[in-house]
Amino acid sequence: MDGDRITLDKHLDASRVIQLTATTKDEALVELVDSVAETSDVHDRDALLEAVRNREKLLSTGIGLGIAIPHARIESVHGFVVAVGRRPDGIEFGSIDGKPVTIVVLIAGPKDAQKPYLELLAQLSKRLKLEEVRRHVAGDATPEEVVALLTET
Repeated sequence: MDGDRITLDKHLDASRVIQLTATTKDEALVELVDSVAETSDVHDRDALLEAVRNREKLLSTGIGLGIAIPHARIESVHGFVVAVGRRPDGIEFGSIDGKPVTIVVLIAGPKDAQKPYLELLAQLSKRLKLEEVRRHVAGDATPEEVVALLTET
């Protein structure tokens, strides 16, 4: 039994897997924040968007391999929420490898929840390291299939 271990499947559902219409990093951030803003865990959409934008100003969350993982932990988010945005033709994100991103995963959570955040990030990273998973997530997988691909253990 996992006990209190946080798992991605509890914080990501198919309604938050979206096809991005964004053509810029900022537009993508807005779309992803909007996709989680109506959840009961997010109490201030504007504060979340500002926090995510500020985090990107420090250093791009484009980690390479066509992936970006923007994130924020703030007081007005009371539980973890995850959203996945897909843009097959890519978005310039200032990634460390200089390549556009096709998968953008937003993680938002409570300010004091560093350990659970790192656990969610580790679970995502483990799945997204797999080329086949990235190809399907960025491609034509249904939102339900994306959730299954990312939450498989």
